[in-house]
Amino acid sequence: MTITHIIQILATVSTGLITGLLFGFLIAINPAFTRLRDAPYIAAMQAINRVIVNPLFILNFLGAGILLPLAAFMQGSWCLWMAAALYVFGVLGVTIGGNIPLNSVLDKFPLDTATPEAAASARTAFAIPWNKWHVVRTCAALLAFILAVAACVYGR
Repeated sequence: MTITHIIQILATVSTGLITGLLFGFLIAINPAFTRLRDAPYIAAMQAINRVIVNPLFILNFLGAGILLPLAAFMQGSWCLWMAAALYVFGVLGVTIGGNIPLNSVLDKFPLDTATPEAAASARTAFAIPWNKWHVVRTCAALLAFILAVAACVYGR
């Protein structure tokens, strides 16, 4: 096994881990959150957004964005180049440009002093665009992962 193979495997694993996290959020957490009232929903999202930025998440989230292009460059695989583009633009780009700004606004929402109407308004302003961006990045991650696995199985 060469360093090229190791990088490709690490790129694929980190992409798979992030894809699983995003997919789990899409199919389980987000549907469960629709059952919450506005204030508990906001509290839960604020808590998640505060704890998710941790070393293991960052290592995999950014690691895939670095390792996929590196593996593509080293292998010359079109599958890896496509996976890298999907991940960098569709996952990192969407998260940085779409989800994180919404998270930042929600994090500043004064839940302790908010009226029920203000909480409902804040939830709507957050949840609708956040969920749309989340679907986009989950689909991009899934396609990137499939392509990375294909590159591992079939080579170029």
